[in-house]
Amino acid sequence: MTVKNQDGKEVFSKRKEYFVYDFYFAENKEGYLGLNNWDITAMKRIKRGIAPLETDSEVYVIPLTEDTKSVEVEAAFSSLYEPGKSAVINKVTKKIDFKK
Repeated sequence: MTVKNQDGKEVFSKRKEYFVYDFYFAENKEGYLGLNNWDITAMKRIKRGIAPLETDSEVYVIPLTEDTKSVEVEAAFSSLYEPGKSAVINKVTKKIDFKK
């Protein structure tokens, strides 16, 4: 998520990562060395991901200067499919005007 003021200057940015790791541990059947990587019965899953159609929300308080007239908030959901390579799945942008 990024927030920019009316001049296009970034005033806030926050990134949250969701991930799922599959680990093979020595106590699993046949040990972890040489284990067939496709044997899903022999792994432990560490899930810190988000499932399809599942929602997540965050609330942030963003201090702005007194002369801020408007901000543009952009939130994007991207998939990191290999190190250094990602694709935007969905993106939403909203402009908020402040009246004095």
